[in-house]
Amino acid sequence: MTADPILTIAWLILAHLVADFILQTSGVVAAKTARDGRAWRGFLGHATGVAACLVPLVLAFGSWGAVALAVIVLSHVVIDQVKIVATRRTEAAALAEARRRHEGAAPAAGLGRAWTPLPAGWFILDQVAHIAVIGVVWAVWLAGSALTPGWSSGVAAVTGGWDQQLFHQVVLTVVIVIALLIANVRGGAIFVATLVRPLEVGDELIGGGPAGAASRVAAGEGTGSAAAPAAGRGWSIRFGPLSGRVVADPSPVDLPVPAARPADGDILGERVMLPPPARVGATIGVLERLLIVTFVLVGADAAIGFVIAAKTIARFRQLDDRDFAEYYLLGTLASVSVAIVTGLVARAALSA
Repeated sequence: MTADPILTIAWLILAHLVADFILQTSGVVAAKTARDGRAWRGFLGHATGVAACLVPLVLAFGSWGAVALAVIVLSHVVIDQVKIVATRRTEAAALAEARRRHEGAAPAAGLGRAWTPLPAGWFILDQVAHIAVIGVVWAVWLAGSALTPGWSSGVAAVTGGWDQQLFHQVVLTVVIVIALLIANVRGGAIFVATLVRPLEVGDELIGGGPAGAASRVAAGEGTGSAAAPAAGRGWSIRFGPLSGRVVADPSPVDLPVPAARPADGDILGERVMLPPPARVGATIGVLERLLIVTFVLVGADAAIGFVIAAKTIARFRQLDDRDFAEYYLLGTLASVSVAIVTGLVARAALSA
């Protein structure tokens, strides 16, 4: 007995999404992107999470499953390392260019002075590479392999007298729905944030070096100068999952005044603390993607326009600001693209 190809691939993709976006915590990401011994511990922790998600391969396919597990885990580590190095170099180049132009902080709602689409591009290529490896592993080692007797008997014991075709469809639907949730809630949020805010620039004052001093821009690597430190403009940055600090030239720059938040208010005598705007925006993006995915799955593609229109109406007056308009349009198009692409893939898998 051989495994159904669509269900096997769907489960492998789900295992990848769980390992990358659920089990891989911020602590693991911070360790992976460090420049000291923590990097190996971070990669080991992430590789362990990937392997744990793939253990059912060994139970279902035996020795071939073990080979597939080893190939996926090793390739996952290599792909992640390539992405980190590429992102680090992109980050350094973007910040060096912004420093060369003596540009200050990003506007309160804008793409930023050192904005570049490359980090989001590396994110997409990273995910495509992982899924491509999964496809190759399935085609080479799993497509023609028979399920182990223990796995087959275990499935038969669980299903009992159920209709096998119905059971298969239910399991496939559950796997695809969970994968869609992870991709659009976690993966989509990270992709959009990396695209619109690859570099978050603040206006914190820290000690800096003299003009023209070289700065190192990467997680775990600081800035230094042979001369005595002087007060300068410091930039605290977040580059996707990476974080770090760079000291700019001490020449004065005009920093925009951040837009003031609405004051906290009272409702029925109770003090109400307003949530951070970024958290509200991220939640709106998640709901937007989930609604669009639902419309794609049920074939109500025309309803997608109503979601985008409702979101645009709420921001209509702010669109007069070019910085905000570009920021808003790019984030919206990226969010909608994630939802449409994942929804179409899921619809094709369910109808296969």
